Amino acid sequence: MKKLKNQIKESFFNPIFHFLPLLTFLVIEDYFGIGIAWMCSFPVALILLAYVYLVHIRIFYWHLFFTLFFVALTILSALELLLPIPSLLQPLIFKSIVLYFIVFVLIFRTQVEKVIFGIMSKLIPMSNNFNELYRVLWGLFFVLVLYISCFIFVQYTNIIHKNLYLQLLTNSYVVTIFLLVIFELLRVNIIRSHLIKEEWWPIVTEQGKIIGSIEHNTSLCDKKKYIHPLVRLFMIEKSMVFLQKNSADDLLFPGLWDTVISNHVRMGESIDQCAERTAVEKYGINNLKYIYLSTYLLESKNEKHYAFLFVSCQSSELNINPVADLQTKWWTQQQIEENLETGIFSDNFKVEFDLLKRSGLLETGRCECNCRLKDVIYQQTDATKQEE
Repeated sequence: MKKLKNQIKESFFNPIFHFLPLLTFLVIEDYFGIGIAWMCSFPVALILLAYVYLVHIRIFYWHLFFTLFFVALTILSALELLLPIPSLLQPLIFKSIVLYFIVFVLIFRTQVEKVIFGIMSKLIPMSNNFNELYRVLWGLFFVLVLYISCFIFVQYTNIIHKNLYLQLLTNSYVVTIFLLVIFELLRVNIIRSHLIKEEWWPIVTEQGKIIGSIEHNTSLCDKKKYIHPLVRLFMIEKSMVFLQKNSADDLLFPGLWDTVISNHVRMGESIDQCAERTAVEKYGINNLKYIYLSTYLLESKNEKHYAFLFVSCQSSELNINPVADLQTKWWTQQQIEENLETGIFSDNFKVEFDLLKRSGLLETGRCECNCRLKDVIYQQTDATKQEE
């Protein structure tokens, strides 16, 4: 659970932390000048950078980008001191520079997204972080545009008590930024508390190594196809295979005939736990006995599967009663082969049926067979349990 919470914090990192040094500089500059703003905002930037490095190392480079962005902007703020700018507009110089950079990032979102995803997507899913970043950028954009517009209007309009209005405008601007920070802190914490209750899937490499996790709906809707571990289990008896017809709303293969046990491994769940949980949920089967057959990689419409294939040969001893209203049937090898290319079977099943035939298990209908792959199968079973 601790690992999952940390994963949620990294894949849904509070974007306000990226901008906190910049916002600190903007606020303090209005009251105490550039010098004090530098002295206060740079320690904030260094503390946040150290925090991310020590606690959320996988998004360190993502946060480092914003730290460098902040440093570049504050260096450009020196223009306020070097250029012959009218004193009436000097309070707007740094804010205008920040606004120009925000507009640039908003306009070239596609290009920026491509670069960031190319660097970071190998470490952690970045869709949520990127969307949250741009939501905050739009908020800052409107705040700065409104403040700069009102400031220029008041400055170049002949109104009584002009300085009073300017001070009131600045105070309102600072309060707005403060409320924005508080709102983001509360909002992200509420979202994280909801996310921890969602179903999370591990993200693995093509070798099956876990490198992260992602909320399952986010994964299915993401442009990038992540590789998720999947448990698949055949039930065979007397050279027949027990299959089910998936419901129309099935996530993987709606309306197609498939193995009776097929499910995603949840974050923090072992392969065995997933297989046993699915057997109980779908068929009320406890103490299911099975052997490991193979692993394979296959791409579907919305994701990639790193599938663990198992076989159970003791169906006669089990009381198989589907919990849901599922259509099930025992298929002979001949029936399957006659219909294999008719489009009624899932893509995973086609791959697995070939593996099952080559294993020799289907010919005997017994898991204690003397097939030529028997030793390999049991060696792989031991290796899988050791990895878990």
